[in-house]
Amino acid sequence: MKTSTLQLIIRKTRQDLMKEKQNLLICITVLLFCLLSIGVGFTKYTETNAQVREYRKQVREQWEHRPAKHPHRMAHYGYLVFRMAHPLSIFDTGLDDYLGNVIFLEAHKQNSANLSEAGSSGILVRFGTFSSAFILQCIVPLIILFSGFGLIAQERENATLKILTTQGASGTTIVRGKILGLWQFSLLFLLPVLPVVLTAAIMSVMSGWADITVRLLVILLGYMVYYLFICTLTVLVSAVSRSSSLALVGLIGSWLLLVVFLPKGIQFAAQNLYPVPSRIAFETALEKDILKAGDSHNPDDPHFNKMKDSLLARYKVRSTNELPFNYSGFVMKEGERISSQIYIRHQKELEETFASQQRFSELSAFIDPVMAVKHVSMTASGTDYFSYTRFQKQAEEYRYRLAQKMNDLQIEKISNIKPEKGGPAAIIDAGNWKKFPDFSYRYVSFRESFAEQWIPAAALVFWLAICLVMTETAGRNLKLI
Repeated sequence: MKTSTLQLIIRKTRQDLMKEKQNLLICITVLLFCLLSIGVGFTKYTETNAQVREYRKQVREQWEHRPAKHPHRMAHYGYLVFRMAHPLSIFDTGLDDYLGNVIFLEAHKQNSANLSEAGSSGILVRFGTFSSAFILQCIVPLIILFSGFGLIAQERENATLKILTTQGASGTTIVRGKILGLWQFSLLFLLPVLPVVLTAAIMSVMSGWADITVRLLVILLGYMVYYLFICTLTVLVSAVSRSSSLALVGLIGSWLLLVVFLPKGIQFAAQNLYPVPSRIAFETALEKDILKAGDSHNPDDPHFNKMKDSLLARYKVRSTNELPFNYSGFVMKEGERISSQIYIRHQKELEETFASQQRFSELSAFIDPVMAVKHVSMTASGTDYFSYTRFQKQAEEYRYRLAQKMNDLQIEKISNIKPEKGGPAAIIDAGNWKKFPDFSYRYVSFRESFAEQWIPAAALVFWLAICLVMTETAGRNLKLI
């Protein structure tokens, strides 16, 4: 009897919500906006990727067609590397609009990524990006609140709750049925969107559909739990409110708190609890430590003077000109090794600070379910901070190999004796540039990303448990009058 009554309440709630013309109109409008955002994201993604491929081609051609030069000059000539956005950025742009996409690589210096969307779009991008994820995270919950604020409060006002109980429905059954009916209605905003995202993502890359499908399934589960919480909150506030108008006011306040105030407050708190140094301060401290360890461009540097004396004694020669390899290249290689180690140490300290901010934000998912679904959505879409740090790591590894390769070429192919004025220049054949491979960005696997960022997913499980507990409690304490 309870099961059939529950099913009747679920079906009745869902059908009543779908029968209302304004709800149907709102649903169609939201879906159209989601489809429009997917179309805009798909166009932007394909155009950006086409530009990146063209720029990569130009950078590679310019590198390979450089004339014969000294290897160290080529190391300082540098190389541009690009980050390719994940196909699911069509759905959720995440942090991609705020982080750089291009890094200029050169010897003895580690540059940060530049050319972010936020940097070129000004302050307006801070109000949020037009994406399906933004609509589903922020706008749809507000629609759910407006659709369900009177589900129990109006029943009480119309004195129909007593009728339901006389027909054998308990308070728990009524509350549970209203929640599940509203939840099934909320899925109308979600379920039609993801197949379109899947199609657009597969069309954009023409491969990797299995990984994209797994990521979208995680997104689906995350939003389903999130909407279940919103529906539970809506029905419970409606159940404890004296009137439907008070329920609406309370729910609007809850939406403002969860969607607007808490995320901004959490971000502000993270930045103040774990402050990061400015770019100038970071680079100044880095340069200071490098100069302390050894300056490869200073002929009187103590570290390199000691190294020179050691080499002269080892090879039993009086000057560096008599060494069987290019001494300047050897110095540059050692300098690159030292500066890279110091940079990695400083960068690790900086990343630990950012990681603390990220961990604080992730833990806040146990306070605000909006933060939980936001992090899960970004992680599954490959637009999270962890994916960006992997790009930085790949770029630095490539930069180091490039610089050391040029140093090796100098050591092996450049004479210690400086060329006389008017004589042949100290250069090597241009064919050497073609032998060094191009940079190829590798997407971070979902398994690796999820292993590093599992806390928001655990928070969603926590909110699911909260929903079950609150439903049972509210059902037992439901007031019929």
